[in-house]
Amino acid sequence: MTVQSTSLEAYLRIQEEGIPDTQREMIMMLFRFSNEPMTNREIAKALGMEPSTVSARRNELITDGKLHKAGKRKCRESDYTAYTWEATQDG
Repeated sequence: MTVQSTSLEAYLRIQEEGIPDTQREMIMMLFRFSNEPMTNREIAKALGMEPSTVSARRNELITDGKLHKAGKRKCRESDYTAYTWEATQDG
């Protein structure tokens, strides 16, 4: 599997800007640099995290009103249909 170029670009920008202090901050920074909703596996691949870690942090960010479900589409990492997530206006 390959990382989508926009995910790679987002990851490289995060590296240039400096690593955020927490996994939640890393996820939110990825969404700031990405122009499209992403699945858990795409987020995990872009940030070098386990999908289970992304899922836990994503749930926290949803509870905090920073992320919301954007829809479903075929995941570029798993090739299965999956939910996508995006930052809210408050995120």
